[in-house]
Amino acid sequence: MKVLITTDLYKPQINGVVTSVVNLYSELKKLGVDVKILTLSKTRKSYIEGDVYYVSSFPVRVYPDVRASVSIQDKCISRLIKWSPDIIHTQCEFSTMNFAKIIALRTKAPIVHTYHTMYEYYIRYVSKYEKVGKSLMSALFKNLLRSCEYIIAPTNKVNRSLKKYGLTNRIKVIPTGIDLDKFNIDLLKEEEISLKENLGIDKNDKILLSLGRVAEEKNIDEIIDYFIKYKKTHANISLLIAGGGPYLEALKDKYKGNKKIYFTGMIDPQEVYKYYKMSDVFVSASQSETQGLTYIEALANGLPLLCKYDDCLDGILKPGFNGYFINSYEDFEENIQKIFSQDKEKISQNALDSSREYSKEYFAKSVYELYKVVIKNFVYVPIRVRPIRKVKKIINNYLIS
Repeated sequence: MKVLITTDLYKPQINGVVTSVVNLYSELKKLGVDVKILTLSKTRKSYIEGDVYYVSSFPVRVYPDVRASVSIQDKCISRLIKWSPDIIHTQCEFSTMNFAKIIALRTKAPIVHTYHTMYEYYIRYVSKYEKVGKSLMSALFKNLLRSCEYIIAPTNKVNRSLKKYGLTNRIKVIPTGIDLDKFNIDLLKEEEISLKENLGIDKNDKILLSLGRVAEEKNIDEIIDYFIKYKKTHANISLLIAGGGPYLEALKDKYKGNKKIYFTGMIDPQEVYKYYKMSDVFVSASQSETQGLTYIEALANGLPLLCKYDDCLDGILKPGFNGYFINSYEDFEENIQKIFSQDKEKISQNALDSSREYSKEYFAKSVYELYKVVIKNFVYVPIRVRPIRKVKKIINNYLIS
């Protein structure tokens, strides 16, 4: 089987889409699948590195690190058409999806799409008219995804969201898997002490960890406000905000002078496990996650979860077993006390046990089985590719205003 994965986002970026693509690629290769990746170059130059085809692109100034491309006659696309994939798996809805449709048109290959992003939480970055933006998104995605044989939803939350958009595609819920092995590393006590010293954290403090992309839609302010109130009556506790992002500097300025709040900035991916291992509880108030891979990573490191309820956490956070939900400061205070008064070894083991349902191996096998079903039952119908000039018109009229 020959599988082409297309994605606007790829290494060295660090986010859930990239994690999903990298894990899927590596595990499909282990299953004997011939896999190639089509993504965007970080420059205006196209090139090929092994199985990864980079198409020239330009920056889009609506959100940091976002790029786009209209290079539909690129050499990378021509070579992939000649390679002729059996199935195309799209991961993003914009530039590389247009390329995927062109390749599908020329090779008569079916398309499967994974819907990663809850775009309703990102409207503010592209349009000042949020209500109009949401209506536009609904119409846009119904059109963009119409030609997909199947859509993979990482959670039931995403499944419900897609149905609200009015999509009629067949949908399969497959949770994105993570590499659990990379967290099967012990953090030496000396390393932990050194890391705390470098950050300025008292070696005796318990640590609440918020780890991930620091963006306004992640609602980190709510956790910080709860923490500031909590530490007034509880000593020996720190809040660690780990990661970089567009809201980092604003957040640091806003809470400047508040003791016991620490910001790491961007972290080397090889060092991420250390921040999980040195912490005691994973905290989040985000409502914008599709699946929230950091929740699963936290569990894989033995951290109980303390999170604002979001239906993407259904089946992941099991109250009283591996963490607690919070919907108010009172919940925050009460449930921290519950976690700290419980048998730490037991709740940590519960967290580890919970994470095993989300291995990258199980994820890839589930996707591979779906590929086989799609290829077996696929009947080719020509795909209508929207002309680039019409896409540009939509962007100019609605998204950039």
